[in-house]
Amino acid sequence: MMKFTTAIFSAAICIAIAATAYAQSLADIANKEKQRREQIDEAPEIITNDKISEYSGGSVSTISPISLPSKNKESESKEGDAEPSKIDKEIDPDEPVDFMGRPESFWRETMTNAHKKVKDLEDEANILTLKLNELQTQFYNAGDGFRQESVQREIQKTYYEQDLNKENLAKAKEELEDLQKEARKSGALPGWLR
Repeated sequence: MMKFTTAIFSAAICIAIAATAYAQSLADIANKEKQRREQIDEAPEIITNDKISEYSGGSVSTISPISLPSKNKESESKEGDAEPSKIDKEIDPDEPVDFMGRPESFWRETMTNAHKKVKDLEDEANILTLKLNELQTQFYNAGDGFRQESVQREIQKTYYEQDLNKENLAKAKEELEDLQKEARKSGALPGWLR
């Protein structure tokens, strides 16, 4: 018990000494800053409407938006004769842009297309499920083996289409997530991604 009390007392003394030393160093910094400000003789210049004509003759420099990198050959071959995106068209100068120079309309169109692709694939998955259920009902209702065999082939084909749909849907969702990450990194506002 005695060692514990000694340890606590020693820790309290160390903290008190450190706090005093820190307060002194902070006070020294404040004094140095006060002296530095006193040495500055010039008062900041205030620009009023009367003096604005003195500054209106200068040139204004602006930074133009960064041009987008061209699409790679794989994406061009996949899209084929697709309609050109809005980024290729004339950009409204008043339209907000992200850090990469892509306007709001680009992100809205791109996200709408990505969401539509996911929705279409989800709808296709539902249709395939309904088709599969109908084919299974036809299989069990068929009276002869030849009819069952032809329905069984259709069922197998539908299973294959369902597997392809699942793969495509997973890819589309991944592309949508990647697109959202890219948009956040490039400074697109959240409202543009809906």
